[in-house]
Amino acid sequence: MTQQQQAPEGTRPRRPRGVPRKISVVAVKQLSPRMRRVTFGGSDLASFTWTGPAAHIKIIFPEPGRGLDTVAVPGPDDPRPTTTRTYTPRRFDPATQTLEVDFALHGPGPAATWAEQARVGQQVVQMGPAQGYEVDTEAPWYVILGDDAALPAIETILEALPAGTKTTVLLEVVAADEARPLAGPAQTDVRWLVRGAGAAPGSALLQGLEGFAWPAGAGRVYVGCEATALRQLRTTILAASGLDKERVIARGYWRVGAVNHPDHDYAKD
Repeated sequence: MTQQQQAPEGTRPRRPRGVPRKISVVAVKQLSPRMRRVTFGGSDLASFTWTGPAAHIKIIFPEPGRGLDTVAVPGPDDPRPTTTRTYTPRRFDPATQTLEVDFALHGPGPAATWAEQARVGQQVVQMGPAQGYEVDTEAPWYVILGDDAALPAIETILEALPAGTKTTVLLEVVAADEARPLAGPAQTDVRWLVRGAGAAPGSALLQGLEGFAWPAGAGRVYVGCEATALRQLRTTILAASGLDKERVIARGYWRVGAVNHPDHDYAKD
């Protein structure tokens, strides 16, 4: 099954768990008021393999009331911990065996609460990664849309694009102070769209598409954001761009009111 396909809910076989790795915090860096980068290290990362941009990993965080410094490695027959969350591996250095993960600080929860206080020496458990997104190196252009939850994945895609790819990025954030320089092809136009307090997730992205001048030719689109808004965005993009469906990859990174939204939401329903 390709990453563009998705088995119907209820028929999808249960995926085997990844090998659990005990990893420790070796550095913490604040990227913006609501985005923090945590660098992990540890000998268990010797078996970690980079699987491409926009891949995802699982991280098991401490359970409430159990302390924040360490997490027990689950056994193969143990129930899946309720504090497991999905994240994009931002960068992996096999030479130093260090793994960077960027956390959006969006409020109380096992991951965000832990990331807000993360400090050197604390341990978590990591599993994965799953296969990443295959960049089309022949595409004349890319249009990439997302919110802060998808920003780490978007940055890995930008870094994987050929230098000559004409790229437009629309990023929805909650405040203007989240804007920061991003790496990418020389012809990259990054537009930071502020949603503002009280506005619905995805509303700034939809506004950003109003009057958007779609490039000619068979380019590619990647969009990742809140799952409900994602479906409207995908419909709007397909109608306005004239692209075939397989050229528009959509990922629901989270859903309003849902806890630990599944990592296989491809907006096909």
